[in-house]
Amino acid sequence: MTAPTARAPGGSYEGAGRQVAVTLRGYSSVLIISDDVTLAAHAAIGIALAESANRLVMIADLGVDTPPLQSLVRDDDPHGVYDSFEFGTSFVRIAREVEGAKNLYVMPSGTESPAIGRIIGNPRWSRYASEFASADELLLLVVAADAPELDKLAAQVDGVVLVGLQRVEAAPAATILARIPHPQVIPPPRIDIAPKREPLPVVRLAIGAAALLLLGLAAGAFFGRRPAAEVVEAPVAVDSAAVDSVPPRPTVIVANAADSVRATAFSVEISFFNTLEGANFEVQRHGSVMPAATISLVPIGDTEAIWYKVHAGAYGDSAEAEQLLATLRRRRIVPDSGGSVVRVPLAMVLDSVAPQAGMGARIREKVQALAAKDVKAYALMQDDGSARVYTGAFEHPEQSSLAATALRVAGFIPVLEYRTGRLR
Repeated sequence: MTAPTARAPGGSYEGAGRQVAVTLRGYSSVLIISDDVTLAAHAAIGIALAESANRLVMIADLGVDTPPLQSLVRDDDPHGVYDSFEFGTSFVRIAREVEGAKNLYVMPSGTESPAIGRIIGNPRWSRYASEFASADELLLLVVAADAPELDKLAAQVDGVVLVGLQRVEAAPAATILARIPHPQVIPPPRIDIAPKREPLPVVRLAIGAAALLLLGLAAGAFFGRRPAAEVVEAPVAVDSAAVDSVPPRPTVIVANAADSVRATAFSVEISFFNTLEGANFEVQRHGSVMPAATISLVPIGDTEAIWYKVHAGAYGDSAEAEQLLATLRRRRIVPDSGGSVVRVPLAMVLDSVAPQAGMGARIREKVQALAAKDVKAYALMQDDGSARVYTGAFEHPEQSSLAATALRVAGFIPVLEYRTGRLR
């Protein structure tokens, strides 16, 4: 039996694209950039397949007949993006509906490569971006990292998703919405059992047999959890070129990563609900005695389901959070066995208040104005006397994706940060 073969890399990038899709819900025009435009196309397809369940999605190929995108085109018409910009061919004509995928269209590259400065940097992209935003549709532009005039294109869209890149050298001012790293490569297990050449005495053979039996049971418990195709029998010649790829995980950008060491990380998780109404009712009942009460929208795994978690308090020391929990239990706000202290160092920043007279009143105005828009916000005082207004509390960046989308839909511009400061 040979070692397991490598999985097709495209599947990993499409899977990561599906995970990224929820982060892009509030956007309408996004560049998918990579130093390998084929991988960018795979990621774009994953995003499109996930998001087309909610709205129309169009992928434009700004490469040269990029294979994953070209494979979705079923006719022989060669016209595409190049022809639209050079000869005025309408987008309606060059857009091809993808068979078997509702609301998904592809615009091929065209009779010539569109990866030229006068197309990549063309100001018409701004108008197309506005049209997609007005229609609540999504335009994905697949483009190489070394495309000419990339900075001009990036300035006309909502942001970029980087595939296998940490930054865009050609467009340093681009807004990075997410990153999809290359898969981690792990070599398959190497099994090397050398056969014994000399016969063993009967007693040693019996002991050895018992030991092998136990080893076999342990190995069976381990390999029994693996797919049959991945079971490797000894002896085996392992092909060093065959590897198993771990799908890449998309990352959500944290604006102040350097503040992670001083984050106000601890809160009390009061309870969680499967409806927003339930969480709102809890805050309305007890918000006056729960400092920094907020509601955090947290996705359940990789599904579209949501927990609405009610958090209270924001402390740099877990002991302070434990004290708040004890107080809430004593007041019967939470049952004796209810609530828990959690480490949730991240939050969405919505506003700030500069140092000034009457800070308390200004902060209350900000928080109350957000409450009128159904946003449960709280403020933390900073070392310089200012205040930052936050909403939500999250354990890791990926948990914040749905909350960010909901806030953008409501007209806010949320920024994910490690929360800092202290309660008044």
